[in-house]
Amino acid sequence: MRPHRLRLRAFGPFADEVVVDLDALAASGLFLLHGETGSGKTTLLDGIGFALYGRVPGARGKTGRLRSDHADPGVRTEVELEVTLGGRRWRITRSPAQERAKARGTGTTTEQARVLLEEQRAGSWVTVSTRIDEAAAELDPLLGMSADQFFQVVLLPQGEFARFLRADSKERGDLLQRLFATERFKSVEDWLVAQRISTSSAVGAARQERDVVVARLAQAAGVEAPAELAVDWAASLTDAATSALSLSRERLATVTAARDACRAAADEAARVAALQSRRAGSLATLERLDASRPDLEALRAELRDAGRAAEIAAVLAAAEEAAASSTGASSAEASARAVLGPLGLPVDASVPVLTAAGADARRRIGRLESLRSVAESLASEQAVVAAASAEAASAAEALASVGAELAALPGQRVAARGVLAAAQAAVEQLPAVEARVVGLTAARTEARGLDASLVRQQELHESHVLARETLVSLREKENDLREARFVSMIAELADRLEDGAPCEVCGSTSHPDPYEGVGEGVTRDDEDKARLEAEHAARAVAEVEARLAAEVAVAEGHRSRLASAGHAAVSAAELDALLERARGELADLRAAAAGLAAAGEVVERLDAALAAADGERLRLEQVQIASLRRADEAQARAAAAETRLRDELDGAVDLESALSAAAELAAACDAVREATDAAARASADAVRTAGLAVSAAESVGFPDVDAAAAAVRTVAWRTSAEERCRAADDERAAVEAVLVEPDVVAAPAEPVDLAAAVTAVEAADAVVTEAAGVEASAAGRAREVARLVPALEAAVVALQPLEERAALVRRMADLCTGGGSNAMRMTLTSFVLAARLEEVAAVASARLLRMTQGRYSLVHTDGAVKGGGRTGLGLLARDSWTGQDRETSTLSGGETFLASLALALGLADVVQAEAGGTRIEALFVDEGFGTLDEDTLDEVMDVLDGLREGGRVVGLVSHVAELRARIPAQVRVTKTRRGSSLELLGC
Repeated sequence: MRPHRLRLRAFGPFADEVVVDLDALAASGLFLLHGETGSGKTTLLDGIGFALYGRVPGARGKTGRLRSDHADPGVRTEVELEVTLGGRRWRITRSPAQERAKARGTGTTTEQARVLLEEQRAGSWVTVSTRIDEAAAELDPLLGMSADQFFQVVLLPQGEFARFLRADSKERGDLLQRLFATERFKSVEDWLVAQRISTSSAVGAARQERDVVVARLAQAAGVEAPAELAVDWAASLTDAATSALSLSRERLATVTAARDACRAAADEAARVAALQSRRAGSLATLERLDASRPDLEALRAELRDAGRAAEIAAVLAAAEEAAASSTGASSAEASARAVLGPLGLPVDASVPVLTAAGADARRRIGRLESLRSVAESLASEQAVVAAASAEAASAAEALASVGAELAALPGQRVAARGVLAAAQAAVEQLPAVEARVVGLTAARTEARGLDASLVRQQELHESHVLARETLVSLREKENDLREARFVSMIAELADRLEDGAPCEVCGSTSHPDPYEGVGEGVTRDDEDKARLEAEHAARAVAEVEARLAAEVAVAEGHRSRLASAGHAAVSAAELDALLERARGELADLRAAAAGLAAAGEVVERLDAALAAADGERLRLEQVQIASLRRADEAQARAAAAETRLRDELDGAVDLESALSAAAELAAACDAVREATDAAARASADAVRTAGLAVSAAESVGFPDVDAAAAAVRTVAWRTSAEERCRAADDERAAVEAVLVEPDVVAAPAEPVDLAAAVTAVEAADAVVTEAAGVEASAAGRAREVARLVPALEAAVVALQPLEERAALVRRMADLCTGGGSNAMRMTLTSFVLAARLEEVAAVASARLLRMTQGRYSLVHTDGAVKGGGRTGLGLLARDSWTGQDRETSTLSGGETFLASLALALGLADVVQAEAGGTRIEALFVDEGFGTLDEDTLDEVMDVLDGLREGGRVVGLVSHVAELRARIPAQVRVTKTRRGSSLELLGC
């Protein structure tokens, strides 16, 4: 992977478009990115990661804020990277999801993230994909590593690439797992655990199935389930079940034969009892029929009279209906004549009189109808008068309201113009006050920083004095212990001298004056401990001195910036007061300026309202005059129409009342005439039908019409009566037939004891049922035992291989998950990662030894974790000066940077090899050089120079001024209030 050209637009602090020509920077192989804090140096590296993977590393990638806050709303955020991957030249253009103004209306809408992937073919760019998933599928195989791997081994991130050095075993394992893709080993662990669970479950299920079969077999055989399963237990149950079934079948046959004999005797007794019951019932029925014979004869006579009356029923009904109609017609005539009196006619007026009165009423209706148009005209004119009057009154009311508005608007307009002038003045003053607030804010920050720095200087000075005193004390202690150690060594040698034996120092066998030591003996451990304590104290002094020097530089920076801003003699408290007053003035001006647009709108609205109110006043005056004129004209026309109607209505209230009275009189005359005619016709029809009814009654043998009417019955009654007579005759015939049957005649008169026979059968049935139940139970038990014995044998056979496999899987799972016989308690994944870490430590140590003049190297340790946990992925720093392995957390700031850089470079080499040899031709190191002294910096630069072999380009991000003198190819990033910009130097 080799980047060639990077273009950013509206990305991070870069509001405008910036371009970084990485090919030009790579000409010397090593280049520097420098600039102020927050200017956007790391953003350039983020741009490379975003172009390749669609996200940025670390916490910055979690916020989702990639768009520049300085950019114009119409400019879309975009990153473009030209890069060589797999020997092919690509151009990747990405845009994150972002808000933009709507094309129509107000508000914003979200534009989705997008990508454009192009490949250079034959000198021109060819589009390969515009879909994010397709572009990822095209690029991922060529990159050869995940985003996490890329961010760890190519973009060594600011403040994060030391995390791996100081991480605990779990954190280090998580990172190595992401970098080296050891998911397959974790999958093996998980698979073995799942197999352990599943095989254990299978064994449990098989054992449960066997125990269930044993329990069911014991239940079927009627015995207790054994605690331990014996070999011949099932066979003994089979023999017992077969023997019990044979005995139960023999008993069942015996009691069944006895039950059949009792049942035959009971059947004969039941047959005789039934014949005796039939004979007694038939005799009782015949006696009942003889008692009801008189009632039946009376019913037959009534049925004959009803038959004769049915022949003339239609004539009788017609006579009755005609009489009722005549009565109703007479009543209707009387009701119709009752309304004549109130209308001015006699109640008993003749038909000719009624005809003449009706004709006069209809002629009056015609005359009145001709006046309807006059009445409608009167109503219309009255409505016009009312509407015009209401319109004139409404116009007068509106004129009063408009007049009041016209009186108030000029004063409101003068006040609004005053507000507008004040807002315009505030807008003009706002930039100057804003600039003053910004300057005072920065000065206050610098003043507070200076105060805090001076406090820290005092604290560090005191710490420095204390550290030097401690160092002096420990150096004196070290010298004392060294001298005491010399004395102890002489005494030890003297103690081992023996007469005749050669001296270990000079070889002489004569020892004339052996040394006699005084004081306590000092061991080598005591001496080494004192030396280490003195060295630790010396390092502490150096660290305090470095921090004190840095703090002095910080204070000088604060003083210079305060002096350049003209606030060198002003205290932080005074700056706070000045800033507070400036902020209050700024808030007031912003509040006033915020009302500029609204004040302008108010003035424009008042001008428009004044013109509109004046026009409305003129319109309302014209409307009022026209409405009053229209009301007067309509009132004159309404008076003329009212006079004509009053002359024609003869005292009626109005035209409709006159028309209603004439119509009522005409309708009453017609109704009386029609009712009189109908009554005459109904009376004649009643006389005629009465004569026909008398003749019909005499013709069928009734003395008069009343007798015939009394004999009339409904068809349903006649049908029911006929069925009752027929049923009585049929019942008598059936009873008489039963009494002459031979079996009934031959039945004995003495009653049989049927209950005793039935009781005997029931007792025999109970015995058979009990014997059958015993036989069925024995048969079921024998069948169930015969069915379950093979099932038990199969369950026992199936359980054995499951138990063997479960034991094997359990041993393997425990071994791979750090349990069982795994003495190191290390999982398979941890074991693989430990091998990778050991390889990384070896590669990193080669560079670390060079950068530390052969003092430090990194070693991997499989030591157990404190607290009894599993073995970890430990890293120790081996100090060749002392021969001791140290925790990495004990390294100084500069030593930590060197170890972290070496480790990161080692990770890069090993990950590259792990990724199938994917060539990584670029490396970027972000910050950390400020903790190095001059000599160490030289060593680090030599190592980084070595990384350029093979054409690799190395980019350093740093504030260190010395690097700007060492590295000619540079990218300088400058920040302003309107966003950051950059320029390329030395290339």
